[in-house]
Amino acid sequence: MAQTIGFVVEAGNDGRAAVVAEKGQGCGSCSAVSQCHGGRAGQTEKTTALNPIGATVGDRVTLTVASGALLSRMAVLYLVPVFGMLTGAFTGAFVYGGADGADSGHSIVFGLAGFILGFVLSVTISRIWSAARPVTPVITRIVNARSVSLSAGPSAGCGCGAK
Repeated sequence: MAQTIGFVVEAGNDGRAAVVAEKGQGCGSCSAVSQCHGGRAGQTEKTTALNPIGATVGDRVTLTVASGALLSRMAVLYLVPVFGMLTGAFTGAFVYGGADGADSGHSIVFGLAGFILGFVLSVTISRIWSAARPVTPVITRIVNARSVSLSAGPSAGCGCGAK
């Protein structure tokens, strides 16, 4: 299970909550952390999570995502284009290269075409999966309850006389 810590910023009545997760905890060891999440290089990421434990606004929570869901999607995004490239390269060598494989130009062209086709196929599969079965984080634990002040007015003991 992939886990990270975040803060609940919105809590809905539908069993979901908006959580701001810090990137550094789940991605701290990655050298590409500043380029992660589609080019948004900020230090936090807001996401919608399932909230079965009833976390409220201000709670510091643990977000969990099933590793199997992430691994299957990563496998499609990486392996389908590589399989397409290899299939294309072998097809080019077999069809145009003969038994000795003397002409490698066709292998390169077919390999590139197979890679592009595999990439398009993997993006299409990924979009279909995301629409049918989105990977949604789940709030599994409240680390600290109400870590930020939610009062609209002055708090008791602030020295302002509650005016």
